[in-house]
Amino acid sequence: MLTNLTAADLGECDYHLFLCAVGYESRARAVAERIADRSSIRIGLGFNHNQVLAYDANSVWFKQAGFEVLHGVSRLEFEATLREKVFAVLAGTPLECPLRVAVDISCFDRFRIASLVDLFERLSGERELSIDYWYNIAAFERPRPTLGRNEVAGPVHRRYAGRFLDPGLPLALIAGLGYELGKVVGVTEYLQASRVVAMFPVSPISEYEPEVVAANQTLLEDLQDREIIRYLVDDPRKAVATLDSLIRGLSNSHNVVLFPGGPKLFVLCSVIAASAHPEVAVWRVSSDTNIRPKDVRPSQTFIGLRQSFARTGTTATG
Repeated sequence: MLTNLTAADLGECDYHLFLCAVGYESRARAVAERIADRSSIRIGLGFNHNQVLAYDANSVWFKQAGFEVLHGVSRLEFEATLREKVFAVLAGTPLECPLRVAVDISCFDRFRIASLVDLFERLSGERELSIDYWYNIAAFERPRPTLGRNEVAGPVHRRYAGRFLDPGLPLALIAGLGYELGKVVGVTEYLQASRVVAMFPVSPISEYEPEVVAANQTLLEDLQDREIIRYLVDDPRKAVATLDSLIRGLSNSHNVVLFPGGPKLFVLCSVIAASAHPEVAVWRVSSDTNIRPKDVRPSQTFIGLRQSFARTGTTATG
């Protein structure tokens, strides 16, 4: 079951575990400042690259706030480290006690978000879980180049590589729109998609909209109105339901790839939706470690999505 959360819910729940990224953005600790003291075990997962800008200041703050800070965690090490920490908490929590976890996805990359969703969904058959995914929208700034040359193009995670039922079918791309100039057009050409559905983010911070339009002008001009779907960033539950509906409608005639550009919260929605459709792939195109760091400041807008699992391991997407 999925439930939307708002800023009013921050600090209202107690958690067995809180997970977040220790990154170079100032907003890396925005959620933690609100809920860390309600979490029994606090873990900050660092990166093995781009330890610049606000990274050192964030590290100091997290340590002072009682976090175990793990520096230098590479992509190859992330899943093993995550499993080790989560299973340690599970071992110390009575089986009959629902496990409550908070995750701040604001500064995790797409692979790490997919890894988190994958792990908790795999654990869902073993015990009752409640996972609160939190996201702080960045304070608005006009876009400037932050991407280096693209180094990675492919599935965001091995679980979301897609198992196309009929490789001979044409490909449909469901693409989240973001700041990156012409990126969706490039992905469309790379994948040779015969159909594109654009998911246009409607943010509580209205200044973002004209910038998204400008970055995707060519694509938007080529699409019909029915192929452009506006979704509310602060209603992730509905975004998941919309993606689920699109996947079901397209899968009869196409192989489907999700490309979750735009807000990190849409990445979360995409991998949750794809979890119910193993035939669907979720892709990323990234500069990976060659990204040009930019210090992103927090806004006062917090959005959450609670994913609750019964011990049967089932969860609803609508």
